[in-house]
Amino acid sequence: MFNMFQRRSLWQAIQHSTVGLIYGVGLLGVVNAVHAAEAGPYIDPENPDFGRKVEELIVTASRDSGQLQPATASLAATQPQSIIDRKAIDQFIAQSADFTQIVNLSPSMSGTSYNGPGLSEAKSTLRGFKDGEYNITYDGIPWGDANGPSHHSTSFFPASTIGAVVVDRGPGAADQLGVATFGGSVNLFSPEVSEVGGGSQQFTLGSWNTLMSVTKLSTGSISQLNGARALFNIQALKTDGYLTHSDSTAYNQFVRVVVPIVDSWQLTLLGTWNQSKVQISDSSGATREQVEKYGKNFALTDDPKNPTYWRYNIVEKHTYFNYARLSGDLTPKTHLENTVYSYYYKNDTESALDPTVPDADIASCKGLQITQTPGGSPVVNCHVPGYTKLNVYTIYGNILHLDQELPFGTLKTGLWLERADTGPRARYDYDATASLFGGLRVPDYRQKALPGVPQYLEYEQYSGWNQYEPFVSLDWRVTPALTVSPGIKYVHENLHVEAEVNQRSREPFFDSHTFTKTLYFLTANYRIQDNLSAYAQYATGFLVPDVSVTQQSNPVLSGLQPQESTNYQLGVVYHGSRVSFDGDIYYIDFTNKLQTVSVTDPVTKQQDTVNFNLGGAVYKGVEGQVTFQATDNIFLFANGSFNPATAQGGETTIYGTPVTITGGKQIAGAPRSTAGFGAYWQDAALTVSLVDKYTGQYWSAEGEPEASKINGYHATDLSATYRWDRWRLQASIYNLFDSQRLTSIKVGKTAPADILYFQAERNFQLSLRMNF
Repeated sequence: MFNMFQRRSLWQAIQHSTVGLIYGVGLLGVVNAVHAAEAGPYIDPENPDFGRKVEELIVTASRDSGQLQPATASLAATQPQSIIDRKAIDQFIAQSADFTQIVNLSPSMSGTSYNGPGLSEAKSTLRGFKDGEYNITYDGIPWGDANGPSHHSTSFFPASTIGAVVVDRGPGAADQLGVATFGGSVNLFSPEVSEVGGGSQQFTLGSWNTLMSVTKLSTGSISQLNGARALFNIQALKTDGYLTHSDSTAYNQFVRVVVPIVDSWQLTLLGTWNQSKVQISDSSGATREQVEKYGKNFALTDDPKNPTYWRYNIVEKHTYFNYARLSGDLTPKTHLENTVYSYYYKNDTESALDPTVPDADIASCKGLQITQTPGGSPVVNCHVPGYTKLNVYTIYGNILHLDQELPFGTLKTGLWLERADTGPRARYDYDATASLFGGLRVPDYRQKALPGVPQYLEYEQYSGWNQYEPFVSLDWRVTPALTVSPGIKYVHENLHVEAEVNQRSREPFFDSHTFTKTLYFLTANYRIQDNLSAYAQYATGFLVPDVSVTQQSNPVLSGLQPQESTNYQLGVVYHGSRVSFDGDIYYIDFTNKLQTVSVTDPVTKQQDTVNFNLGGAVYKGVEGQVTFQATDNIFLFANGSFNPATAQGGETTIYGTPVTITGGKQIAGAPRSTAGFGAYWQDAALTVSLVDKYTGQYWSAEGEPEASKINGYHATDLSATYRWDRWRLQASIYNLFDSQRLTSIKVGKTAPADILYFQAERNFQLSLRMNF
């Protein structure tokens, strides 16, 4: 495998950003010389990229005080939600963060980054639904992995490319798109493009030699181009990371262009390109033995005799995300919006086969063996077996929205089309030690001999899907205070797999199956008074099996059913002059849960992994969030949730073997509760905030086994931001009380083989921004 990207230091990237900055300033000077009368003042230091899309969210929320809040909800909401604007992101979230840290400001959201904020991939849970069981959108476009609707948090959208986040804790209305709506949606919004020219340059210094540069440039409206305007964002990051020898670099380039055409019609173009390199094992984490010997931050070493040697464990990724959106009014009462999009992901991984080998086995070369010839026997030579893994996919789509204003409401119709092409997904075995300095991969022929299949090839697979979702809903204004919104959506998805060498079986596998479902929605919002509303929701959800169900000895797509849910929710939202509050209760009936067991195949007499639908779960709970203005300068806030998620059991027979799924226990990975609380002091120049996030008790494995129990833990962050003239200085301490609690366990065959994950230690960041 070859490196995808030329290696660059952070300082080269900063120089590149600085050249871009100088060029941008020159460009802005030319533009402003042409239309100086339109130049206006420099961009607000607090909101250099705050614009209409995000502002609409805030206006809808009716935040009369206009003050900073970690999260709030809209008075027009029809389901529980948290709106997190750019002000909150800037003050409460680390500059190096990704969206998984941002959403922790919302109740019922939880997750942590083990290498530091935004410095390694992280996963979030929403009401106990794991990543892949809820949607994430960017400017209304659902995105996720082609192997399933999970997400790579550091691969597409760093915090500097996010203008706001709306966490919808529910399936939404019929026009809420995505393949996993039953868990809810995390909706990311890009920064809006200002009509005023200017920009900013920010540098961040942090723990573990973390350095980051963010350059923003706004052209402002260009009269010679009919008022067209553009925003550029360039980010470069380098860090050693909290975990040992877990260095990483990341570069992101972002541009958004808004082109007015005629009357209400405009074209929006967006592109973001991301490349990253991180030293990390493909099976990250440390065993109990490794933690006891080397500490909670153990990950990799600089010892070539050890599978944890960092040069054996490197992941490089390259992605892009692009769209073109045309919107305007066909008639005074008919609005059209059409979005064409595509995004791409390439993961090029090198990893040792087993970084959890005990030190005693390494010393005796146990497990360190290579099969040097096809059909040969393994040779114990203390060489580290490794593999390369490649995963490439491109997803294309089109989203059409057509809204018609009626005398009694708004009729919303639309169609979502999407195609995914994945491949190759491949994994090749090689001798990591022998290949270390030669540049060429020396094969390791460790796989079972099969006709026509190289013994170094584990799998080579192509797959994808074609789907369409037409939808229609009506926002019916029954009275000036009451809006009722019925809706319906039809889901049609064809999943296909073409593998000459399928994962796990290494046999050819070619299959496809079409999954369909009609989904129903009914919501209501009642405005009790100008600053008080109540809502109710009934909605159905749907999740198609992903390609991972074919990665077994005897895969059968047609034998599986989609997972389904029925949601019931009630809530209230209040915005007063000093108090903002919203709360809700919810009940979700989740059926056709996809289960996985290992049983003995009666034909091959070998253990086989089998997927099947059985049982489900009931998710129910209470959520709330409040902000209180104690004085003109002091604000207090809190949020919390109680989230029981109880498995529903059942019995079936696989290969003649009885299989029982135990019910009555908390779903694996689902915290029983979450809480957030804090305070901030603010005046015209200074803001000081203290925020604590609590994640409640949960279990890493189904059935609540004691060995997988995780006790609740806190993370407390302190930030101070000082503003003067065009400058902004921020100093922050994350995990203030240095909590290094256990956050996850992968239960091994024996207790010493358990893989453990912990909170990153106390860390700081210092950022300086200049606006111009």
